[in-house]
Amino acid sequence: MKIGILLNPNSRKNRRQAAAAARRLAQLRARIGPLGHVVETQSTEELRHAIEELVSDGVECLVSDGGDGALHWALNEVRRLRGDTGLIPIVPTCGGTIDFVARKVGVEGTQDEIVERLIQCVERGDRPRVIHLDSLRLQGDSDSEEVFDRLGFALAAGGVGQRFFDHYYSSPDPSPATIVAIVLRTVASFAMGALNVPRTETWQAYAQQLFRPTIAEVELDGERLQTTKHGALHAGSFDVSLGGVFRVFPLAAEPGQLHFQAGAISPLEIIAALPDLIRGGAIKSPSLREVAGTEMSIRALSHELLAPIIDGEQFLGLRSLNVTPGPQVPIAVV
Repeated sequence: MKIGILLNPNSRKNRRQAAAAARRLAQLRARIGPLGHVVETQSTEELRHAIEELVSDGVECLVSDGGDGALHWALNEVRRLRGDTGLIPIVPTCGGTIDFVARKVGVEGTQDEIVERLIQCVERGDRPRVIHLDSLRLQGDSDSEEVFDRLGFALAAGGVGQRFFDHYYSSPDPSPATIVAIVLRTVASFAMGALNVPRTETWQAYAQQLFRPTIAEVELDGERLQTTKHGALHAGSFDVSLGGVFRVFPLAAEPGQLHFQAGAISPLEIIAALPDLIRGGAIKSPSLREVAGTEMSIRALSHELLAPIIDGEQFLGLRSLNVTPGPQVPIAVV
């Protein structure tokens, strides 16, 4: 079994260890030897070329050395080359800040510990256990000529989820503690506004920005929602743990169904739902359609185009987005 290891020196964890990056690259190449290849990529274009070379060389297992975003790009580049039925197992390495895919399949340890376990498995002549995860197929119209067609696991197409990640990734060192800090600051900002407590413009804008609805026309399994102001506009292919703080998409915990959220949920209802998100339960709000389904269609209605966040990666300039079940994605567990 041949292994391909993709190193991303620009990931947040790897940047903090930049001085040791060259030494680690050399050590991994020496360690893997004839079992495969170790490739360092600095950009999406380099990643594309690297995966083309690895796939053409017959790599049967791909290590995505980074977080959920790195895994997302690796998955979609393999799919571009081999299609939905030609996906190869990918190993998540807990190299990100949330790592919800690794949490879902039970992969634990440091990046190097995970890679070493995989190499030892192959040296014994074994193959890693593979878990197949449901995925989202995301297709849409963009303001560019490029066709938007990707696979993913978790979507924040608009509303509070998308705005939350704007705050999260603006942090110089995002972590589970950052999630808690954003929640506390948002609740404080909203409460001060509700009570007319004097506050700075920055504090006033914090909750307003996070709770700003997305203006879009939405259909769930062919039924058009009456509202066009969406405080939440999300989809998940399985239940997701956000840094161990929140557990979302519980309706997708069982394989074979997607979890959709859309509707005019208010800021106060979102705050009231925080205990449900911590427990991993569905949100109790008459203003939110939270259902297990098979299709969500979103069409932007304002000058602000959709900027969905898929598996932690943001994509700009979409006029519409259609979400349906994708193929099962093989994830190798070591």
